[in-house]
Amino acid sequence: MCYLYVVAFLFSSVMGDVSMLWVTMGGGLLAQQAPANFADTSVTGKASQQSTETGSGFPEFDVSGSRDRNGKAEGIAGNLDKPKDLQAFRQELKRAVDSGAMTEEAALQAWDDMKAKAQTAGSDKDEDAPGRDWIGDHLALFLTAVYGGCFVLMISIFVIYFVYVARREKARTAALENATAELGLRFEPAGDESLTVDLAALPIFNRGRRKKITNLIVADTPDLQVHVFDYLFITGYGKSQTNHRTTVVSLRSDTLVLPSLQVRPRNAFADGIKSMFGAGGIAMDQYPAFAKNYVVQSDQPQQACDFLDAEMVAVCEENQGCSLECQAGVVLHFRAGKRVDADSNSIRNFIGEGFQLFQNVSERLQRNA
Repeated sequence: MCYLYVVAFLFSSVMGDVSMLWVTMGGGLLAQQAPANFADTSVTGKASQQSTETGSGFPEFDVSGSRDRNGKAEGIAGNLDKPKDLQAFRQELKRAVDSGAMTEEAALQAWDDMKAKAQTAGSDKDEDAPGRDWIGDHLALFLTAVYGGCFVLMISIFVIYFVYVARREKARTAALENATAELGLRFEPAGDESLTVDLAALPIFNRGRRKKITNLIVADTPDLQVHVFDYLFITGYGKSQTNHRTTVVSLRSDTLVLPSLQVRPRNAFADGIKSMFGAGGIAMDQYPAFAKNYVVQSDQPQQACDFLDAEMVAVCEENQGCSLECQAGVVLHFRAGKRVDADSNSIRNFIGEGFQLFQNVSERLQRNA
């Protein structure tokens, strides 16, 4: 026994906690007195010291209900908040044995019962964990729900978008009709199929598919046919599909003896790639600022260059962002991808731009004559 005291003192000194010496000595005594089968489960001095060093404080339990030395620990076990806190329970059993409140046999039995109870509680918790194996057991149902939900969501988005577009277009048509009435002009919401045929050779009508003219405003004069309309066409497919909506003013007259010609704002990226393959348009080196911002295309390059003299180049530069397309008998004026606001002032101004362009083109033809 003296040997045990010496070992306990040296161990406590190394750990720097001399205050635990008497607890350790008590644990040694308990270990010496306990039967062999209790030696593994009783609280030794080392375990007591480690528990103290980690700062785990154990609550003081009322063991008055366990003073029956024939051996039941219901009072101690009933005071545990967490059955799996076996360390605290073991400390209480040790205290009960030291104080004579219960026998070592009863403590051993209580210890075994508590370990079994803790293991059972942990096992039940794992088995009852919600959703633990549900996905694996119902994989087909889970995948159906996920993909079905995504499909329904996509369909709902498309439906909402189409309903929104339909309502927006309906409201625009009604507003344009009212604005046209204020200007004293004729309005044809469904457009005119013959106009599509007459303009089919112009570049803007040679792009995309499902081409459609709507919201046609007719502002003819005796010598000039003027039409303002919304033009729709679609490019790409699937996720890359794009709807192009543009308001165009068309001016037609037999006096317009013009070459086939297109003048449009330059797209730095797309036109840069086209120029690498020799499709960058007609060179306009004599007008470097104009050539930097605009692309000129024509199947009659010499006639197009002759038509675009300094005055016509200045006209195009003044209308920044505008496109000009022409052929014999017709001139188109528009801003690609943009529509005119559906009010009388905007429509009047847009028609005025068309008349001004017609006048500029007529003056150019007179200079050429």
